[in-house]
Amino acid sequence: MVWVDRVIEEIQERFAQEIAAKKPLLIRDEKTLSGRVHVGSLRGIVIHGLVAQVMAEKGIASRFLFELNEFDPMDGLPAAYEQTHKVHMGKPLFTVPSPDPRHENYPMVFGDELKSTVAPMRLPIEWTFLRPLYTAGKFNELITLALENASKIRAIYEEVSGGGKPNDWYPLQVICERCGKVGTTQVTAWHPETMLVSYACKPHLVEWAEGCGHEGMINPFDGRAKLPWKVEWAAKWKVYGVHIEGCGKDHSAAGGSRSIAARISEEIFGYPNPFDIPYEFLNIGGKKMSSSKGRGAAAKDIADLLPATLLKLLMIRLMPNRPIDFDPEGKTIPNLFDEYDRLSDHHFKRHKEPNADFARTFALTQLDFPHPPEDLWQMRFTTLSFVLQMPHLDLLEEATKLKGSPLSSKEQKVLEERAHYVRQWLKECAPLEYHYTILEGTPSLTLDDEQKKGLREVSLALADEKLSWEGSKIH
Repeated sequence: MVWVDRVIEEIQERFAQEIAAKKPLLIRDEKTLSGRVHVGSLRGIVIHGLVAQVMAEKGIASRFLFELNEFDPMDGLPAAYEQTHKVHMGKPLFTVPSPDPRHENYPMVFGDELKSTVAPMRLPIEWTFLRPLYTAGKFNELITLALENASKIRAIYEEVSGGGKPNDWYPLQVICERCGKVGTTQVTAWHPETMLVSYACKPHLVEWAEGCGHEGMINPFDGRAKLPWKVEWAAKWKVYGVHIEGCGKDHSAAGGSRSIAARISEEIFGYPNPFDIPYEFLNIGGKKMSSSKGRGAAAKDIADLLPATLLKLLMIRLMPNRPIDFDPEGKTIPNLFDEYDRLSDHHFKRHKEPNADFARTFALTQLDFPHPPEDLWQMRFTTLSFVLQMPHLDLLEEATKLKGSPLSSKEQKVLEERAHYVRQWLKECAPLEYHYTILEGTPSLTLDDEQKKGLREVSLALADEKLSWEGSKIH
């Protein structure tokens, strides 16, 4: 059984009452838009999207919401913006101006790129934003609960992770009325009788931003303040009504962020910990992706190297608890195409021993899943890479020879699509061993006796009048 089908069985067992009542299950994921979204984040998006697709296949109502977080403080900058945007460090992301007039603000430079990257996979995704929920008052009740239970939340941090908070710490950060920063403020007191908080915008609270020193009192509701992210994570589950939300293994580890958020959700906000799907990292060249450390490939950069079906396959081919190793400059891409073609052989029963799990995986990669895919002839990746580098060969003519019959219009279309990605790979990533060049002249070679003997035998064999000059027979 493919891993996603086992996950659906567990979801059906946990939410049997909701499913019986035809209540849609809410699936959620998120990304803070502090920089270009790295390809590792696509694993969570595709896992959640696939769960939604399989639930729909089985007649289970669901919604998949993906939050583009534009309310977190700017706590890091890509190198390209260090000079122009350093002054905005510590401000809520949505207040930071866009360097590109085509985007609403700074975070949407990256949000719009992510949306365009994900769109070709046709996942049933609904894009949402965090700030409107704060300004609409959706977090007001939970902000009050967090302030009233600050000591209990501090105890949860200590008990779960061993990293306690000081006794004067409150689980809230307000937007400074003077400088507009949120990453540099600290709530110093909660006044329940007036529903106000006292705060200070501290110059040296964090290393990455400088506060203005202002002190004051403020109403913390309706978007004037935000919860720290572990508390906020728990609050989001209740605000959205989340049933299913997976996360990376670093958050799901014992004593990690998920454990803290789960206890806050259950003990402070009275909401159950959603169904978790822990997933491993995606590594480039053996290193974990990290947008904050500037390491790894952006999601769009990798998506440009793969058609949507192959990008989806990359993310779902392994169980979520196994890491994905991806090296665009190695053999990963041709191997991935070959795997896709082998899976198709199992799905269409061209393999002598068809495997049901392989066939199911192929079906899951399709962009219009759960509709059955059409059986279309495809030229193998390595063959295509060779043909494209031979200027005397016509691609369609060679494809027709290999297939043994003319290609349909759809097969011609998929051939051209695959040829596009092969050309991209050859141009940007292919190892030298995959590059071929026809020499214009005869190379100067010194051959030993054994090599000369071998070439004579080849020439005699090819001169045989009985030999049919067909590529497969000659090979």
